[in-house]
Amino acid sequence: MARILFVEDESEVLDTLLKFFGRAGYEVHGARTGTDAIDLAQRHPPDVAVLDVMLHEGPAGPDAMDGYEIARTLRDSGFDRPIIFLTARSSEQDKLVGFELGADDYVTKPFSLLELKARIEACLRRAGGARTVFRFGDITVDLDRYVIERPDRTERLSNRERDLLLFFIENRNRILTREELLKRVWGYKAGIATRTVDTHVLTVRKKLGDDAQQPRFIETHHGVGYQFIAEEG
Repeated sequence: MARILFVEDESEVLDTLLKFFGRAGYEVHGARTGTDAIDLAQRHPPDVAVLDVMLHEGPAGPDAMDGYEIARTLRDSGFDRPIIFLTARSSEQDKLVGFELGADDYVTKPFSLLELKARIEACLRRAGGARTVFRFGDITVDLDRYVIERPDRTERLSNRERDLLLFFIENRNRILTREELLKRVWGYKAGIATRTVDTHVLTVRKKLGDDAQQPRFIETHHGVGYQFIAEEG
């Protein structure tokens, strides 16, 4: 059972996070102030810390810490598990500050609980050694072997198809724009066109035996991007 520390000063938001992730099977702890967060992290070391950047605790005193300062304190104390920032800020500079402090991900408010759950699970997989075998009904995706095993055949994946499919699985139920896919899977390689994303998605769909009209795996959101909708089981 993974342990999650949530730091959020809005009581209703914190209660919602604790209830949702507690029901999802996680051990959850919540704090509304910086000092409480550091104390909880020391007494119950989390597997992942989810920190609200903007904590409204007053201008002075020992509790006058925002999410960035909490992250800095945790990292200075030797905390090496994933940190995810929650924030209403969306500028590139704010994100760079977070990543420089050792953040593993950055989720902009408002967000869906399912999206946050997917981000947390992705961080946990990377921190604990990424899972490479996934089962969706009668199909097995083995990313170590670069294969999709279907009842009727085995399909082999190229390096890029493998990376794309892993990113889809790690971000299941999130709508991923072509721009995000280009950045996270291709790394914004020079001269690449968005048609490249569409072509690779089409190929992965075929290898999964998926039907774009009645998708089991990858749903198209016209003018936006794609969403991996399959659940394991």
